[in-house]
Amino acid sequence: MTRSNLAAIAATLAAMAIGGCADVNDPPAFDPRSFQISQREASKQLSTNDKRPLPTTLPDLPKNSARMNQNNSTTQPSSIPPGFDAGSPVTRLSLREMIQRTVANNLDVKVAGYDPAIEGTRVVENEAKFDPAFFANTQFEHRDNLTSGNFVSNPNTGQTNIVTFSKADIYSAETGLKQNLESGGQAQLKYSTAYNDLDPQQSSLNPYWENNLELQITQPILRNFGTDINRANITISKNNQRISLLDFRKSLEEQIANTETAYWSLVDAVEEVRIAEELLGRTTRMVEILNARINQDVTIVQVSQARASEESRKAALVRARARVGDLSDQLKRLMNDPDMPVSSASIILPSTEPMMDPIKFNLEEQIATGLENRFELGQQMLRIDSASVASKVAKNGLLPQLNLIGSGGFQGLDNSIGGAADKQLDANHISYSLGVQLEIPIGNREARAVWQRALLQRQQAIEQYRSLIEQVSLDVKTAAREVETTWNEMISTRLARYAADQSLSAIQQREDAKEPLTPTFVQLKLDTQERLASAKSSEAQAISNYNNGLSKLERAKGTLLRYNNVLLEEDKTPIGVSK
Repeated sequence: MTRSNLAAIAATLAAMAIGGCADVNDPPAFDPRSFQISQREASKQLSTNDKRPLPTTLPDLPKNSARMNQNNSTTQPSSIPPGFDAGSPVTRLSLREMIQRTVANNLDVKVAGYDPAIEGTRVVENEAKFDPAFFANTQFEHRDNLTSGNFVSNPNTGQTNIVTFSKADIYSAETGLKQNLESGGQAQLKYSTAYNDLDPQQSSLNPYWENNLELQITQPILRNFGTDINRANITISKNNQRISLLDFRKSLEEQIANTETAYWSLVDAVEEVRIAEELLGRTTRMVEILNARINQDVTIVQVSQARASEESRKAALVRARARVGDLSDQLKRLMNDPDMPVSSASIILPSTEPMMDPIKFNLEEQIATGLENRFELGQQMLRIDSASVASKVAKNGLLPQLNLIGSGGFQGLDNSIGGAADKQLDANHISYSLGVQLEIPIGNREARAVWQRALLQRQQAIEQYRSLIEQVSLDVKTAAREVETTWNEMISTRLARYAADQSLSAIQQREDAKEPLTPTFVQLKLDTQERLASAKSSEAQAISNYNNGLSKLERAKGTLLRYNNVLLEEDKTPIGVSK
């Protein structure tokens, strides 16, 4: 065998190794601009509004206001939030539609969805440690050694010479399979062949071929013995995958809860705009009446009072409209709907009426439901199981290292490779060996420290579970109390609205009865209008809080997904790794 033959064998083995990776394709290059296109295009719909100059004096009020029609009613301001023109598209969506779009498209949920798949690859990675591996090696060795002298017989001359050197060219190759066993051992089956060319010739077979087939098994008997010990990393990685799946559920619940909170806040914000518009309309109407009666029974004092309130209420309306726009954009961000990017001019308005019925529940049942369904408790149980597995491995590490080693094989030797193979198949030359390896760390301090740490970590995980039970009970009680509180707030705020409305009606009756519009009376009416608007705003806020409280209670019980008819189903991993 020549060096060219050895190079050919090495090239073949390299091709096999490269071929095994040929089906792995690189992912496409990341292009950040491509992800910005939709937002850039949608932002072109936005109009740029010129800002009004800051006034330096109070403008004169027209004598015949165009805002009054024949019925002496006031035209209500537009409810389109500032920053959007009147032609902006308005989309009304129900809460169910928004939740569906959030579940399907929310980017934070998508990001969290990769974690279970990533942890799944770690499960496969740990399982693959017990997969068999193919190996192949080739080697050329040239020896040129001085010796102390050997008697060598020359078959041609029959003379015996003393040789003080030894030369050899050896070409060898081996191939086989090896595998880590779940019992903790390792098995290796190896077939090797070697071509030996010796100088000087020391036997009748020179050059000659030597073939060997060998099976070797190494098996621990004490430390690292057993399936449970050697599959511990697989068990822990599977637990981590389940924990990451519950983390995904956590992210999903958070985004659904954020959507519900933003939705009911939007309901409240739209009602605030309506209340602010109504209040501004009342105030504007009063300004017009006072302006029409100036120099009769009204002075500039009353007009200025009303106009000051009018401008203040205009500012409140601007802020109320801006809140609608902010919440609309927040919901677009949560939904991540490609048809409604955040930068678009579209406005989202709610279409679902808030819940106005009392909900009765048994607190004991609510807490029991929370203890059965909260994902944090499931995660902590998995962490306790992982800590228990780790403690078993640490306890096994206290044992001495005692390994049983056994090997056996067949040998064949001849001046041709075929003859060597034939003699090997005859199985007349069988070699085997048995051995024991023993290692005992003196003091064994490291293993004892690891075991002690594992026990402490397991106990720590158990205490954390007890703490979570208390936290779940607290969350459910707090959420249930919030539902009860907001319901009672709804009752009180509604009664307060009735009283404020009755008070304003009484003042209007006094005005209709021709009571003089003195500065005191004008201020009384303006304050009463403000109190009525505040009462309506408090009632709207209480209604929003009540509906948010119901959502928070479901989340505290761990049933928010079920409450919104959301089912979790694990998808295939992007790289097609089987689990």
